[in-house]
Amino acid sequence: MGGKHVAGFIKGILLCAICLLYNGCSTPYFKNDYEDNSPTSGKLKVLYDEGLQLHVENQAYTFMAHYEHASVQIVPASEDEAVQALYNDSCKLIIISRPLNEKERKAFSSKDMTPAYSAVAKSGVALITNINTPIDVLNKQQVFDLLTKPFVCKDSLSNDTKLSVLFDKKNSSVMHYLQDSVLKGEKFSSNCTVLGSTLESINFVAKNKNTIAFIDFAWLSDVDDSLYKANKSRVKFIAIGKGPQANKNNEYEYPSPNSFKLGTYPFTRTVYIYRRSGEFSLGKGFETFIAGPNGQTSFLKQGLLPTKQQERSIQINTAPLNTH
Repeated sequence: MGGKHVAGFIKGILLCAICLLYNGCSTPYFKNDYEDNSPTSGKLKVLYDEGLQLHVENQAYTFMAHYEHASVQIVPASEDEAVQALYNDSCKLIIISRPLNEKERKAFSSKDMTPAYSAVAKSGVALITNINTPIDVLNKQQVFDLLTKPFVCKDSLSNDTKLSVLFDKKNSSVMHYLQDSVLKGEKFSSNCTVLGSTLESINFVAKNKNTIAFIDFAWLSDVDDSLYKANKSRVKFIAIGKGPQANKNNEYEYPSPNSFKLGTYPFTRTVYIYRRSGEFSLGKGFETFIAGPNGQTSFLKQGLLPTKQQERSIQINTAPLNTH
């Protein structure tokens, strides 16, 4: 066999091996661990923002169902903890609800590293309250006042209603977002209380009126989920208005994929995946899956706005109808 034929034969064998690997062959080509892996096999540790729990769980479960030799370990964390873990190389991939800030980018740059990233979905910070709370809408100034001082709001009958505030968790992404993007550095008032988790906040609001909890919309975005069904008759979303007359002019929005897409909900956030692993790694495979058709469809089905929506082709026949 000539040299060219031998080279071509070897090249063909290598291509077949790679194809089998990508299609989930019965015997994985790589060892099943965190370092020596492929886009569809091995082990991957992922730290994620707790507010995205239901969605990350679903993405990981679906990915592993597609690729039996892939093991994705997901760990809830604060955004700061997740970024620090990525920086320290104690995980290869994180999922958070904000881009890296300038300080974090400089820290990675000091290691001659720029993490790869993908924007994969849009969610938002939602305000929820008991179904019997006589408040349905707040404008942005009222939200600011609610967070910075003891707040009394007039209901639809012009009665004074004192509202208290709950946060999902100490140092959560929701708290950081409100501090940085809404209050611009102002301090939270003593009227604000921090609980241990989003579930605690939802349960408290469901049992107590005149309390508003700030949570990630992703927790209650899926109308088919058991958590949403258990609370839909006890908890309601508060619409956020654009100005002081929003209540009268109906210029307000609820968190939803539509208001995220149009940019009309003021507390919209983007979900990012950051990765420090190579292109031929399980981290890259999981990122590609979430940013691809399967992962994007999962976000849509669970009530978030995917960043990439498949195009639908509609053909219109303009020929005249034959009525004879």
